[in-house]
Amino acid sequence: MNERPHIQYFDGLRVIAALSVVFMHTAADRLRCGISTQWYVLNVLISLAFTAVPLFFMMSGYLLMTSSKTADLSVLFRHRLPRLVIPLAGWTVVAVLWNAFRALDLTPGGVWTRLVSSLYDPAMSHLWYMYMLIVLYLISPILYGGVQALSKQKYGNIFLFVLVALVSLHTMLMAVLPEAAKPYINLNLFSRLKILDGHLATFLLGYLLGSCKKKIPNVLLALGVAATLAAIAVGTWWLTARTGEYNQRFQYQASGYVVVLSAFVFLLFKQNYRTPPAAVKALSRPIVALSMPIYFMHNIFLSMLNYKGIKAQSLASVLLITLLAFAASFIVTKTVATIKPICYIATGMTYKDACKSCNWVYTFKKIFRRGAAEEQ
Repeated sequence: MNERPHIQYFDGLRVIAALSVVFMHTAADRLRCGISTQWYVLNVLISLAFTAVPLFFMMSGYLLMTSSKTADLSVLFRHRLPRLVIPLAGWTVVAVLWNAFRALDLTPGGVWTRLVSSLYDPAMSHLWYMYMLIVLYLISPILYGGVQALSKQKYGNIFLFVLVALVSLHTMLMAVLPEAAKPYINLNLFSRLKILDGHLATFLLGYLLGSCKKKIPNVLLALGVAATLAAIAVGTWWLTARTGEYNQRFQYQASGYVVVLSAFVFLLFKQNYRTPPAAVKALSRPIVALSMPIYFMHNIFLSMLNYKGIKAQSLASVLLITLLAFAASFIVTKTVATIKPICYIATGMTYKDACKSCNWVYTFKKIFRRGAAEEQ
């Protein structure tokens, strides 16, 4: 079976999404400090950054729904799930130990209680994404069968798109309707079974957008980004001003507004991404390969900064701490990927693959080869 050609624009999306996640978690505390001039700027930036997780879901959805291996349960349980579950378990232990230390409860009992709790409640808030992704992987063979069956029908993809649109519309309405009206549209299908909420729709939307061969004018995509970004930012301001505290209802990752914005960003990258120069590609390749462990690590690092009293108090400090947290997470994960016994536990990659793509062995080989080429 031939391997799938490398999808270049996914590299760009992964780098931007990884950086956006770090920015999102850095800026959130500053937005809880009350509305100000800087608050408006950060509100727009974080509204755009909230596309990060939907973009990750979209890429996973496209990759899984277009791979014939998805129907093979042995591939799922022997290869795909372990690459998610084992790193999640490893970083959960790190998060649990840190949380216990921070709570002055670094005892066998305190650690054990937190480990048991992490089986159903993520040890740190950002890890919810991995729990959701694991569930999507578990049902991916069923989804793949349905998607492939629909794709053979004349209007199969249109039908699937309508279903995705209905779920997104539901979340849009839930964001703007008064509380008294919500029980009438808050269907149990969406409210009780979270997997059937916007995340599944986003997952399938990635397949639809990635498979779409029709090119949409960039002007329309740019206008779409501007319009949905404005709706999210204004909606967030409106709710925050009305309630007196930072309200993220419009910025929720499964919100139809964020899903639509993410779709426009996805298509802009798909239609306009160009292979970067060799130097940029060499720099970005390790970030692309380490995007998952960077996601695991960054919030732990931010928590450590908060423990030391280092918090983002201004727009400049938000940007500085974002870059610092991203760089620190990258260096730490790159280093653990160089340690053979824990490489797979930390990254979900074999040591051999890490040496070919992202760890310090890979970097030193690149430097050595470049130096040897220059001498010749």
